[in-house]
Amino acid sequence: MPVGKAALVHSWGGRAECGHPYAKSVFARSSKCCGRPPPSARPPPEGAMTTPGANHARNSISPGEREKYRTRSPAEPDHKKLKKEEKDMGHELVVDDASEEPTSPHNGAPSPRENGLDKLQPKKEHPPHSPRSGTSSNASTPSAKKLDEKPSTPISKPVTPTSGASGAGSAGAPLKAAVKPPALQYPYLGNGAHDAYGLAGYSARAALAYEPLRPPIGPASLTPIPGGKPAYSFHVSAEGQMQPVPFPPDALMGPGIPRHARQVSALAHGEVVCAVTVSSPTKYVYTGGKGCVKVWDISQPSKAPVSQLDCLQRDNYIRSVKLLPDGRTLIVGGEASNLSIWDLASPTPRIKAELTSSAPACYALAISPDSKVCFSCCSDGNIAVWDLHNQTLVRQFQGHTDGASCIDISADGTKLWTGGLDNTVRSWDLREGRQLQQHDFSSQIFSLGYCPTGEWLAVGMENSNVEVLHAVKPDKYQLHLHESCVLSLRFASCGKWFVSTGKDNLLNAWRTPYGASIFQSKESSSVLSCDISSDDKYIVTGSGDKKATVYEVIY
Repeated sequence: MPVGKAALVHSWGGRAECGHPYAKSVFARSSKCCGRPPPSARPPPEGAMTTPGANHARNSISPGEREKYRTRSPAEPDHKKLKKEEKDMGHELVVDDASEEPTSPHNGAPSPRENGLDKLQPKKEHPPHSPRSGTSSNASTPSAKKLDEKPSTPISKPVTPTSGASGAGSAGAPLKAAVKPPALQYPYLGNGAHDAYGLAGYSARAALAYEPLRPPIGPASLTPIPGGKPAYSFHVSAEGQMQPVPFPPDALMGPGIPRHARQVSALAHGEVVCAVTVSSPTKYVYTGGKGCVKVWDISQPSKAPVSQLDCLQRDNYIRSVKLLPDGRTLIVGGEASNLSIWDLASPTPRIKAELTSSAPACYALAISPDSKVCFSCCSDGNIAVWDLHNQTLVRQFQGHTDGASCIDISADGTKLWTGGLDNTVRSWDLREGRQLQQHDFSSQIFSLGYCPTGEWLAVGMENSNVEVLHAVKPDKYQLHLHESCVLSLRFASCGKWFVSTGKDNLLNAWRTPYGASIFQSKESSSVLSCDISSDDKYIVTGSGDKKATVYEVIY
């Protein structure tokens, strides 16, 4: 193991120190051959709802133990394994330490604006419909039959175009994986309008450099256009047909669409930053790491934090921090069975209440728009519903068969979306207390966000894909600019764009819903968390190199 790496080392079957629900995937080798826990440890039937008085005798397995038995995504084909091994060789057991490697530009030049059509995809032979055999399918509970009348065709990951250098393979003869030298990463371009197929402004020099990496074969419908770059955004129809998206001329122009982002400060938290949030109005940044939350004045980033809130136990990581809209209360969850409620309005911030559940950890939090209810994603798969006024557990949504990893709530407060390590995304009716929909994937779900203006749900997955699903219709978009797990995702308040971050050190900004790349920033370590200020002027990320980064969004 290289000397000088951060001491976040993981062993086979051991608990990852960072403590993420997906820690083994993020920082260590994945063991895809392990089975699920014994039946006695499994939760009640999917879609169930319980109240605190109900007897939900459910064995809560610690995050470390759960890692030993969790079913992982389906095994990858040989050529994808080769690509992953070449890329991750030598550093897949540690979190990169920023002091070890040359620092990458904190805000690289804007990424290509076009969705070029020369990324060839193999001809797909779809298997018979099966709810779990492909990338995504929709299923409904019996009470929502209409949503299940038009099933979508599963899309198998091995034949899905990705952003990796190996390109696409054919069913008969998979291509040998190509290794991209640093100079031949996606050729970054300056800002500028592009035509319907995104070719305007693509320099001949960049096109020439990228030419040798194109796969030599592919269907006639995706014949390369000279000067194009590999497509990274695809529309997937209800029938499972995947086509590159021709972006509209105004995809990257107009009010509310950023031109790029500029790094303005780095907040030296001192531990891996697993959670971040920004106050409204934009004044303070809250960073959650091991055992504490630190509060920073965004106008004085070079100074020490203005406050430190000691939460949980010293060695336990904080997974989620959420501010109530008035900015006077902060809720903190992480590697503990309790949530801490902090009074920020007092002269010195103090804990005014703690909420305790039966689960050993909380992976994510959401707050209702009226600030009356808090929802927590539990490591046992439950979604706990808390009355913040009375500080009591009032309900639990049960359905996820593994840890619930991410959550978001609709702007009107009537619908909840949750993602899980059981490869599903579920929606819940908060008025009736029942599950509405279930979307099945072939990969674990690490992050999601619901568009504030409605209709679209963006999902970040272990397999590096970002998928943008319509809330009602069966069609969706699949985006391929990440090269590893997508660890966090957040929509801008205007709903016109969103950001995602990953283990590949990238921050990507996308146009809603079709995923035109607005800008891309390369950090020096895995980017574990992100938030966007309520005025859409700042982005904050938390990373594995023990700091948070503040970006100013330039329009």
